[in-house]
Amino acid sequence: MGRVQLRIYTLTIAAFAALMLWPLNAAAATPSPSPALDSVLAKPPGSDFAELTTGQLHGKFTSHDWATSNGTSGTSAAETEATLNRDGFLDGYGKTWASSSAGHAMVEAVMAFKGGAGAKKALTALEASDKADPSYKHADTVSGIDPYYGAHFAESSSNTVGDLFVFAKGNDIFFVILASAKDDVLTLAAQQAKTQYEAAPASTIPSSQWPENAVSNTASSFPVAALGIAIAFIVVVVALVAFLALRRRGPAPMMAGAVAATPDMSGGAGSWAAGAAGMPGSNIQMSPDGNYWWDGQGWKDAAQEAPPTAQRSSDGTLWWDGRTWRPVPQAGQPPETKPSAEWPQPPSS
Repeated sequence: MGRVQLRIYTLTIAAFAALMLWPLNAAAATPSPSPALDSVLAKPPGSDFAELTTGQLHGKFTSHDWATSNGTSGTSAAETEATLNRDGFLDGYGKTWASSSAGHAMVEAVMAFKGGAGAKKALTALEASDKADPSYKHADTVSGIDPYYGAHFAESSSNTVGDLFVFAKGNDIFFVILASAKDDVLTLAAQQAKTQYEAAPASTIPSSQWPENAVSNTASSFPVAALGIAIAFIVVVVALVAFLALRRRGPAPMMAGAVAATPDMSGGAGSWAAGAAGMPGSNIQMSPDGNYWWDGQGWKDAAQEAPPTAQRSSDGTLWWDGRTWRPVPQAGQPPETKPSAEWPQPPSS
């Protein structure tokens, strides 16, 4: 090991050891949705709808329950559960109703996430996978809800037609699904989605507690402030070690998080499928925080400009970054180049 690398290694170990010696306050408690999720689902659109307490989606559910709700098992279910938890899944609740007179079935569900960013990320993945489902026919639209997506499905094997609307509000995602043996539920589904949107709370976790809105406490005591400095130091030296290793080896594998067998969601509101590793555009080099991509000369803001070689969804509204589907930025937004000094520059190929 060279002298520089040995020194960096020694400093990293020293900083980590000091970090372990500092006393920490009790770990932050996992927030609980309020109001409770069993109280936020809208009532059915008519008195002829009876609740099915024996339905597959009835009552409280966990990320594990959702991942296995459609008979998914093995690696796909495990990846689904891990992805939900990574997005900040907290809790879920669902109900199923049926109208025997009209021959309609309805499912409503809500998922609470730790923050609004996690909810929107999950919404984007749901839309991408629903549009990739073989039974997907076309998009459904509704006014007065944002952000959302709608989808019309027709399953010939079961002679079932369905319309669903999925939207994010605050830190929550809501699902409204109507199904029938005839193509006669779109209007009802749109009306129920608007009813659910209006009835839903602004959030079930205060926005001040969302991870993306966390603010450091400048009045904290020395141990807490030093803790933050130590964490930043460790991040910097680890990045530097990686950079030195890349320079010694020459061309190296892509940056962490660039390519993965991260699961895409298939069947969106009902199931998830295996990952998209190997799909075109999955070799995009992303920054460690996932907010920028490397164009060969500088870091580009992924929220303002999509890589021209990235895989697009069938309707061109989403692109694949190697881990998840992202919305394609609207035209007219000025692209931002991230200073290359912030992260190590990827080796030239």
